[in-house]
Amino acid sequence: MQYAASPRRVASRYMNADLEPPLGYPGGPCHVMDRIRQNVRNTDLADDLVDDVEVGKDLSNPEAAKVYRLDQERAPDKTPFKRMLIGPHAQYRMDLRGITVPEIRIALSSFNRAFLNAKSRNDHQYNKWVDDLRRDEGVRWIDTKIGLTIIFALKPDLSIHLITTYWEEGDKPRLIDESLCD
Repeated sequence: MQYAASPRRVASRYMNADLEPPLGYPGGPCHVMDRIRQNVRNTDLADDLVDDVEVGKDLSNPEAAKVYRLDQERAPDKTPFKRMLIGPHAQYRMDLRGITVPEIRIALSSFNRAFLNAKSRNDHQYNKWVDDLRRDEGVRWIDTKIGLTIIFALKPDLSIHLITTYWEEGDKPRLIDESLCD
């Protein structure tokens, strides 16, 4: 008898959000402030972090770690990558910049295609990427189709560790009062 996956099981694999609410959606300072209020139990610390976001000040890595925990995601299909690890700093940047997990998967898939193409041509860029990955310095990849830059490292178990990400046009810091957020 052949195994048939239930529609509910298939849907849960592909439709589950990475976090609730999902990373990067809808994005922006209000989204970050909501995440702070949701995840930081110490109200004084939460107020300080919200104040920083309101005036356009970046959260430091230790501050981001108080709001976000390491997130493990499914790697892009048809790549050798086993999983994606998204650290607190990268999650903060994704929320602030409105970058979603599916967009990260798209960029990683396009990197994988470019990597394999460069390998088949024995291109200089292929050798540079291999050296960068071996030294664990992180690879900077710009997906020109969607305008997204990702910086990531590859772990020995073929896990991707997302270091940071940003849109090609860069950051446009916005000052916003929390009371104006929905």
